[in-house]
Amino acid sequence: MTLQTAPSRNASAETTVSVLASVMDVAAAEWLKLRTMRAAWVVWAGAAVSTLIGLIIIMGHVGSYDQATPGQQASFESADPAVAVMPLVAFFIGTLSALVMTTEFSTGSIAPSLVAVPQRRTLLAAKSVVVTCVALAGGVLFASLSQIGAMLILGDRPAPLNPWTHWWEAVPPAAGTAVTTLATGLVALGLGAVLRSAAATVAVIGALTLVVPMFAHVLPEPVHLWVASVLIPNLAPQIAGAESAYLLAPPVAAAVLAFYVVVTLGAASLSFSRRDS
Repeated sequence: MTLQTAPSRNASAETTVSVLASVMDVAAAEWLKLRTMRAAWVVWAGAAVSTLIGLIIIMGHVGSYDQATPGQQASFESADPAVAVMPLVAFFIGTLSALVMTTEFSTGSIAPSLVAVPQRRTLLAAKSVVVTCVALAGGVLFASLSQIGAMLILGDRPAPLNPWTHWWEAVPPAAGTAVTTLATGLVALGLGAVLRSAAATVAVIGALTLVVPMFAHVLPEPVHLWVASVLIPNLAPQIAGAESAYLLAPPVAAAVLAFYVVVTLGAASLSFSRRDS
């Protein structure tokens, strides 16, 4: 019995290694495509500019705080870059991730890609690897820059304007926004595979990251917190366990974020493998 099962196990292990090697080889090619895409640099510039604009808004908010009376200062909103900066950054990262898929449909280059990689799920997995690396790197970069910039602007000003008492308290929120930015990128990739249109995918990502979170707060009181709590940008403080008005515990918030990614990538896998190119 042992002699019969050992070769089977070895064959299974070799198959797994072969599949992983294939995905990484295709991912290297996808990374080269992304690097040579001119629109990608425009999107990165948009994310950088939105970070700068967000910090300028925080600077103006701090200036208004300095001119306010002590009674007015007590009611100021927090100058949190996770609110002022990162939703726009996530939108731009989502746009870039959508282009990884939709550009091939719009230019017709999906056909030669499928000739080179007939296994469509392998191609989608490779694109997912590239988007994961790019979106996570972008999320960490811009979350860190915005947090450092905000800390320099805020100085030693107290709460409620300053969301942190010590610098290390900014680390969990930055990690939370980096994770939600990563999820936004993967959701955008999945939507791009389903919708096959850059304009439609960008519109949906814009709605998820910017429009719906704003309109959620005009819903009736018992409803708006539940709706707002499950939206992707608002999951960041809940995942980090930071103080917020939202309702989800960190494990539940992480599960909701994973649900977004699994559903969209699952739909992308079905759509990409069953529809004609």
